[in-house]
Amino acid sequence: MKEYIKNGSKVLFDYVTSLILFVVFLYVFMSLAKDNFGVLLPYYSLLLFLFAYPLKGLVYGLLGIVPIALPVAVAALIHLGDDISEHIKELAINTFLGPVFFMAKWFDESVLGYIAAILLIPLISTLGYLAGYYGIEIMGKLKKKKALPEKGFAKSPWNPSNIPDKASAKKKKHVKKNPQNADEGK
Repeated sequence: MKEYIKNGSKVLFDYVTSLILFVVFLYVFMSLAKDNFGVLLPYYSLLLFLFAYPLKGLVYGLLGIVPIALPVAVAALIHLGDDISEHIKELAINTFLGPVFFMAKWFDESVLGYIAAILLIPLISTLGYLAGYYGIEIMGKLKKKKALPEKGFAKSPWNPSNIPDKASAKKKKHVKKNPQNADEGK
């Protein structure tokens, strides 16, 4: 009975996490869908349902980006008033976002672009976790290593399998000697 409660709690946690994500991103979805909100809502719901159970990647990604997102958000909310100070603040934010700044730039450095840049890490983390969850090896498919031809393996002289057995030793004794070698031995 304890195992059932434990597994049921995991399912409930995953569902509540999915529900929270559904509500949190609903505003973004509404702003993107605009007049088609009613038509696209089931697809949005389906998308979040697909992520309802293997959500650990998203949780890991969100936990990983929080130390970056919080200072960026606080810095963005502070208005310094001076144009030079605002420009330095913008450069600091862009530098802090470094590897994901391209996403903000694609959105012309708008608020939506910065949000997309920050959420890119959890998205990639989620997709990576889902790929692992479903057994898809992304890096293996990207690398596609060429099979190396097998080379002959030379055994060590100290390898016990190199010691000739008695049957092979008898065969060597019965080999006829070359007459030239017989003369050299004298």
